[in-house]
Amino acid sequence: MEHGIILGCLQADSCSQGSLVPDRTCPDINLKRSGGAHKIATFMRTKGWDIEVLDYWLAFTTDEFEQFIKSRVNKDTKFIGVSVTFGYRGKYLKRAQDHLTWLKEEYPDVMIVAGSKSLIDTMNLPCDYYVAGYGEFGLYHLLNGTAVISDFMGKKFINADKNHPCFPQKDLVVRYEDRDFIQPTDNLTLELSRGCKFKCKFCQYNAIGLRGDIDRDMKSLYTELKENYEKWGVTSYHCADETVNDNTEKLRRAAEEIKKLPFKPNLGGFTRADLLISREDDKKYLAEMGYWAHYYGIETYNQKSGSVIGKGMDRDKMKQGLLDIRDYFWKECGRYRSTTSLIIGLPYETRESIFEGLDWHKENFLQENLVLFPLFLNRFSKQLESQGVTSISEFERTWEDGDHFHNHTITDEEVGANPEAFPDTGLRQYLWGNYKQNAALPWSHDTFNWWTTHLVLRDIYLKDYMVNRGIMSWELFNFTTPGTYDWDSVLQLNFDNYDAVKLKSDKDLFIQNYKNSKLNI
Repeated sequence: MEHGIILGCLQADSCSQGSLVPDRTCPDINLKRSGGAHKIATFMRTKGWDIEVLDYWLAFTTDEFEQFIKSRVNKDTKFIGVSVTFGYRGKYLKRAQDHLTWLKEEYPDVMIVAGSKSLIDTMNLPCDYYVAGYGEFGLYHLLNGTAVISDFMGKKFINADKNHPCFPQKDLVVRYEDRDFIQPTDNLTLELSRGCKFKCKFCQYNAIGLRGDIDRDMKSLYTELKENYEKWGVTSYHCADETVNDNTEKLRRAAEEIKKLPFKPNLGGFTRADLLISREDDKKYLAEMGYWAHYYGIETYNQKSGSVIGKGMDRDKMKQGLLDIRDYFWKECGRYRSTTSLIIGLPYETRESIFEGLDWHKENFLQENLVLFPLFLNRFSKQLESQGVTSISEFERTWEDGDHFHNHTITDEEVGANPEAFPDTGLRQYLWGNYKQNAALPWSHDTFNWWTTHLVLRDIYLKDYMVNRGIMSWELFNFTTPGTYDWDSVLQLNFDNYDAVKLKSDKDLFIQNYKNSKLNI
């Protein structure tokens, strides 16, 4: 039987979680199992392959990693995959590069394949091939010699979403094995659909603006969740859908299957708040599913800015609706956590409208989580799209047209950009580093530019809008998986009052137990 190994690991990003204080952040190795690695493994096993997943591979020391690989690679090993979600940084990028360099030197005939949503996330890893997008079919074609392979900057690249698309997809079941050592507190990945029906103007994902039925076979949902409960005791999942509540009928059918289970799951994921507010049945079915951890892409509290990006609900209706949602889920589920994501610098947004929105959020939603991102446009986007490397957002495609942006870029000299504008703390490292990243297009429009968005972010952090915020909705499991907190106690925490020392100790023990299990097979 042909054999392969897939390496999976997510690196936490404290800045996106709403914290810039190093010892108050989530674990640097994310405790979520690699959803992509286990989905690929499940698919390849249906094709007759023996596939083993190594989670948390960047937590393995050099000696541990080499011990694992030497105990697994055999004459039938054809490839080793690297499943990446948001790229690696710092010491973990260096560790990944070192592990993979040794791997190629030790086993030159074993193909190393990196996979992620975008080539940008993996091209700094020393691999033989790079698959971008939903990768089941792309990898399968690559191993069978039938993949469409392009060259980009010397990298052999497979654009799976374009040339070997596997979306929509009815079979989205993920199956785990005894050698995965799944624990009852694990938070696994679940797909209810694949692709997105919407097309927000800032979005860079490939599978957006889809029409028709994009939902999974819901009959298998009950079987998948019941199997994971009976085998491993798992009750918690992150829904990886681009928009979980993209249509009410999907939620109705999912709730119908979930209500048959002998337990009530804990679910969370990306949620369109405007649809949740407009459609009463969405709330009902999500509550029946146990879906109480919501990530809202609100993006802005400015009416005109929201309309430009395709999220034009009246902002007063939106605010009242958010309060009603919170009350509803606390009543029906006994739990609720939301993360509100805002983009700083959208067209027509003003400094005043940003702080008015933040003041409302602080007054009404202080216990909930808040994350902020400057509006990012990639300066190489059109080049990357023309070479088939990635999809680009509508803003990146049209910014030079002059409709919403000035058709020229800014320079540091023009705007007075200087690292001294930020306090000499983690804030300077984060904001100045983000501003100066090579891929950033220095855009401008009538109310903001790439530099002033970072000044506003500075002021937001300095004015304590991020203090006492609850734990991010999709980071809650980093506190429950190692057993430090349960689902109820974690909802009482914020980034300033949890036991960071005990959390780190419990996390380290959790990963060490996993490593011991994998190394002692």
